[in-house]
Amino acid sequence: MAKVFYWIIVVPLAALVIIFSINNRTEVRLDFWPLGAVPLPVYLIVLVCLVVGFFVGGMVAWRSAGGSRSRARTQARRADQAERELATAQDRIDRLLSEAEKTADDILKLPPAA
Repeated sequence: MAKVFYWIIVVPLAALVIIFSINNRTEVRLDFWPLGAVPLPVYLIVLVCLVVGFFVGGMVAWRSAGGSRSRARTQARRADQAERELATAQDRIDRLLSEAEKTADDILKLPPAA
């Protein structure tokens, strides 16, 4: 199902990019002060700006989620430690119960008090 949605989004988006690129082939002169002027097609400028914006937005989102990832790692370590402690405690309980059963067989059983 996810692949269907992927293709429903990607195919029209790719078609729009192709149509935009074909319709905007006019060259624009970009003047970078220390480097000089560079003639570039309009579509190239727009697509490069979109790609750069996409990656900058991704980096900002990744950076802002850093605290959440850190808390998740801390909680995962605490959960692992708690599971190890629980397993150790359960082993100790099982060992004590088996020892209690062995000693219970050795204890003389008295009749109930009347």
